[in-house]
Amino acid sequence: MNLDSVKQFLEDFEECVIATVNERAKPEAATVGLSCDDNFTFLIGTNKDTRKAANISQNNSVALVVGFSGPKTVQIEGVAEKVTRDTHQERIELHLDTVSGARSFDGEPGQTYYMIKPTWLRFTDYTQEDPIFETEDFS
Repeated sequence: MNLDSVKQFLEDFEECVIATVNERAKPEAATVGLSCDDNFTFLIGTNKDTRKAANISQNNSVALVVGFSGPKTVQIEGVAEKVTRDTHQERIELHLDTVSGARSFDGEPGQTYYMIKPTWLRFTDYTQEDPIFETEDFS
């Protein structure tokens, strides 16, 4: 897989759908702001009182979909970890600079950040005569 092409594709997006699993093993999905660094580590922000935050605290396996409105998508499976400014100040600032509107939530009570390290990634491109389906295993 050409990870540079995938990274270039991801730079065009600042939103994704995140899927988590609740305590009854039922899936739940939500749209969130997303940033990706050069190591393919993703960061999202949410409030600590959301369903996704509660779900991640019980089961930190998540899935993301980026590019859900067109013929190219990236699907990611990974592990989410709560991070703080004490340990990830630079990365959180990158996220706030990348995602429009994210800074307005930064000072809100309960604002929480999660770093997502991918275990599996799939890039799909239906714009080609022979559609592209490429996967990368990060585990």
